[in-house]
Formats: sequence, structure tokens, C-alpha cells
Amino acid sequence: WWHDDIGEGFAHSGLLYSHIMTPSLSIGLSDYFNMTISQTLGIRTMDYKGDNYTPHHRDEHSSSSFLNAIGGLLGDTRFMLRYLALNDGWVGNHFFAGIGFVMPSKNRLTKSPFEYTLDEDGNKVFDEHRHFSMSEGTYQWMIDLQYYKKSTPPIIFWGVSSSISHPFKESPEGFLSPTRINLTFNLLTQKIKLLNASLGLTLAYEYSGDSKWNGEIAPNSKGEVFSPGLGLTWRSKNQSEYSLNLVLPQTLTGDLAEIESEPDQTLKSFQLSFGIRKTFDYIVPFLD
Repeated sequence: WWHDDIGEGFAHSGLLYSHIMTPSLSIGLSDYFNMTISQTLGIRTMDYKGDNYTPHHRDEHSSSSFLNAIGGLLGDTRFMLRYLALNDGWVGNHFFAGIGFVMPSKNRLTKSPFEYTLDEDGNKVFDEHRHFSMSEGTYQWMIDLQYYKKSTPPIIFWGVSSSISHPFKESPEGFLSPTRINLTFNLLTQKIKLLNASLGLTLAYEYSGDSKWNGEIAPNSKGEVFSPGLGLTWRSKNQSEYSLNLVLPQTLTGDLAEIESEPDQTLKSFQLSFGIRKTFDYIVPFLD
């Protein structure tokens, strides 16, 4: 990322790395209901590319605490209950409707990074601050809808999913998460001999509304992102599935949330993920 001078006489640039792991467990409660629990773990690291001091950026990571942040590796915990409303069998249509909530961790920002005072000349003066953490610090509700169809080769699977999340209330520190809407299309081919894997395509759109600190809209928090992606999927004989995916997010509207004004700016990002999915042949005794 890069952005122009915001009143300090020099531009800012750097790299923001996010190393995230999200273990999830899905349990079939009955023929029609399942519960999924997922936990976000990870670390975000800022590599500031500059020799000049600024209160806005520095080399730092989310596992350490700062003046306005509680550091740690633990992110949000998500609980989702889904109902199978339509099931045509192994080949055919499937439709899920889900509802859930997000439980935040303590590893969050504790004060708005956008607060400032004015000096004698009327210029904005910021205290040192951090803009990122592993959790937003707010409880949120979620609604999830999924439709997919298992078909015959060469396209063995395609589907559309949508979700919306919204905070119940602001965090104890005064932060209110934005409303988020996500729409995703997925497609998976049969195994391609040349690749020794199935080829997957992902097209995702995400809208993020305004977030707020102490009732005031946070600068540059609203935006839209379109994320195309390609991936490979391998299946093993022991009911395991492995996937490798590359996603290239493209900002449609909105600006960098890491800055306090609206200068010229550049943002380039990519996401590389590796997933493991395992189906267990185990029955929970009290659910049998």
C-alpha cells in the first residue's frame, strides 16, 4: 500500500501481512440441521517502508499490545446453525439456510485511531495509534443462504452463497462494526488428468458499510470489493480433501481504512490459502 502526504511532508508506504488459520468443526445434529463452530487465529504484521517518524505507522504486529490495542493471536469465534431446506440426493439441488452469531475476543482496538487535537496553528495532531487487530470487538448476528448443485462431469459442482452480518451493539470501547454483505459463486470441475486435481473458480463480491467510533463514522470504512480466484482440489481415499487457492481482491469503491484523509493512494493485495477438509465416520452418542 501507498498513500500521499497527509500533512507531514512525506508519503507513506508499506506491506501488511495477515497469516490466518481458521479451524472449523461441523456436527450433524439431525438429517436436517448441522452446527458449525469456527475460530480465527493468526497474526497481522505491518512492515512500514519509511525512515521518517509518523504516529500513523511503524513496524509492528497484532500479537503485541500497543497504546490503543490489546495484542494476541485469538480472533473471533463464529457459531452457525444451518437447516437443509432442499435435498435432491447425491446429484441434484441443495439449499441451506443458516443463522448464527460472532463472539469477539479481547484482542481488539481500545481507542479510536482517528482521534486528534489541534495545535496553535489549527493543524491536526495525532497520538501514536494502531489501525488493525485480530478482532473487531463486537458481537454480531449472521444470516447465511447457500444453494448448490451437484452435477455430472465436466462440471461436478456449482453454487451460490450469500451472507449478511450486523453488530448487535458497539464494543465497550465505542467501536461499531459495519454491516457486511457477501455474495459468492463457486464452480468445481471433475479431476483433470494434466493437473491431477479438480479446478475451481471463485467469484466473490463483498460490501462493507460504514463503521463508527463513538457514534462518528470512521473515515474510509465504507467500500466494495470484487475477488476473483482460482484453485486446485485434491481428494484422498481416506475421506480427506485438500485445496490450494489464489484470490486477487479488487477494490471497486472505498479507500484505505488505514489513513485519516483522502490523498492519492495505491493498494495491491492477494490472498493465498491452503485448506484441509476431513469427514469423520463418528456418531456423537447423545445425537444418535
